[in-house]
Amino acid sequence: MQAIEFETIAHGHTIRIPDSVPDGVQLRVLVLLDTTPPAPEPPDDSPEGQALKALLSAMPDVGEDEDFARPLDYGRAPL
Repeated sequence: MQAIEFETIAHGHTIRIPDSVPDGVQLRVLVLLDTTPPAPEPPDDSPEGQALKALLSAMPDVGEDEDFARPLDYGRAPL
């Protein structure tokens, strides 16, 4: 038996296995869940991030909430 260790993130209850695993072989899978919450990402203090923040904060406050509301959509009319 050969052991391959890798880390991945499950999406839609599906994991992607490495391409080195050939098709049609029987696998034994052990799932270990990391129960520690992910560390928060540090704020973006890069020059690009600061420039974007400055650009967004310099935008004028225009429009009313109704201007940005989604229109009602009841879908297709019944046939």
